[in-house]
Amino acid sequence: MAPVLLFYIDESGHHRMAPDEHHPDRLARDTTDWFVLSAVGIRDTERRPLAEALDALKTARLGASTERPWNETEFKGRRLAITRRRLEGARADAEADYAAISDAADLDEVEAEIAGLFARFRPMVFTVAIDKRRLFAERPGEPALGWAYAFLYRRIALELERDHPGEGGVLVADQQTEHEKAFRDHELTRIRDELASRGRLRADYRLLLDRPLWIDSSLSTWDREIIQLADLVAFTTHEGVDRGFRSDGARALWPAIHAVLARDEHGEPDGEGLVIFPKPEVWPDTRPTA
Repeated sequence: MAPVLLFYIDESGHHRMAPDEHHPDRLARDTTDWFVLSAVGIRDTERRPLAEALDALKTARLGASTERPWNETEFKGRRLAITRRRLEGARADAEADYAAISDAADLDEVEAEIAGLFARFRPMVFTVAIDKRRLFAERPGEPALGWAYAFLYRRIALELERDHPGEGGVLVADQQTEHEKAFRDHELTRIRDELASRGRLRADYRLLLDRPLWIDSSLSTWDREIIQLADLVAFTTHEGVDRGFRSDGARALWPAIHAVLARDEHGEPDGEGLVIFPKPEVWPDTRPTA
């Protein structure tokens, strides 16, 4: 029996596309400019060792234990960024900060060890960034969530078709009420299938389950560990498209993420493992170093 490929997904930013109350031709000001949806793919045989490696890292660095609530030491990109701001002397959200990290050198080591897990396990990484303000202006009424899933499903399905013949894939995600409803209402698959019927975003979607497997993080203890990597990819991508891929929020983990992004036939991740939609007039410099 061929291994099953598991693609753990998470998001950064909000997918809300509401218009501004006073300027209905513009996106609301109180939402994020970007919505990012990311996937980290592994074979099912790697599920246990990767989860245990993440748990061991949190135990050693953040004081994780069975006596503490799991989310107290959960790896999240936003929390790492808040911790760095605190260590640099800025005000920080005490509830989101990692109190166990005492200085910048310690944080550097934690992020280096996280990067080392990407290098060690070499997951297949896909990340889709939706420029919500451009989407709102160019395609009024179109959902950022639908476009993000359409591109993510296509890229993963093509990867399976081209490089993993005979294997199938399953997307795995934390329970997301809004996402689940969009799948139940066929909002997301409608966009994908309409575009495929016009000759765009075609792929053999039969290679993937038609919707993510929604897990209960209180029960799926290995899977909740691996989803942390998808959060880190999504946050780092969000920082990259918003502030630059060498900005403070992106530069620590982007080199490790960039190294495992899916590649096109020319060996490039831009437009393949990394999708930006609508496509920018000038593609950002995604190289980890100058």
